[in-house]
Amino acid sequence: MKPRTPAEYFEKTEHAVRHFYEGIASCRSYAERAYEHWDLSKLNQPLTPENKLGLDEYLKLMGNYFDLKFSEGTFSGAILQVAYMGIRYFSRNKDIPRSCFHIVLPETKSVIPFCIGREVCGLPLGLIIYAARNQYNHWDEEPHPITRKVFFSLSEAFSENSVYDLAFEIPNLTITIHANEVLLGALGWSTYERYVSEMKGLLCASL
Repeated sequence: MKPRTPAEYFEKTEHAVRHFYEGIASCRSYAERAYEHWDLSKLNQPLTPENKLGLDEYLKLMGNYFDLKFSEGTFSGAILQVAYMGIRYFSRNKDIPRSCFHIVLPETKSVIPFCIGREVCGLPLGLIIYAARNQYNHWDEEPHPITRKVFFSLSEAFSENSVYDLAFEIPNLTITIHANEVLLGALGWSTYERYVSEMKGLLCASL
């Protein structure tokens, strides 16, 4: 039976989404452990035997983390899929905000319900979820024009960010799935609590 309210939807999906976040945490744990052994502050220090051991351990753990980036993207994409379906099912928005005029046309009716939420990099949060979910579900295909335009806006907004300056480039041969970059970087949904709090506010406001 379909959930009748946003609250019921999040209640029924909580168990799954919490497990997706645990999956992300299991991937990122390697990076967190790596930073315990080495960081940028040590670049100008002499490479003593102790520092070399720390650097070697850092490189090993970061290698483990990067091997899991596809898994991290898959967990993140699953979360965005749940968010996408929540908006698709419960949003009643019928207006295209001015910030979306260059992306969403009146005839693209299926996209208009996603033009809701706070602005992230000059676009409604819901539209970013729409594009990131589409890139995740169709990463082996040429991106839809709306998806491409949203990612271009994200790329422009993060162009001077040393961590995410290339994270939203399509195509980027080093990144197959961008869902984790969007979920954790652009949206800042690093925990289940952040995700569900914003999604509840988003959907309740659109009813």
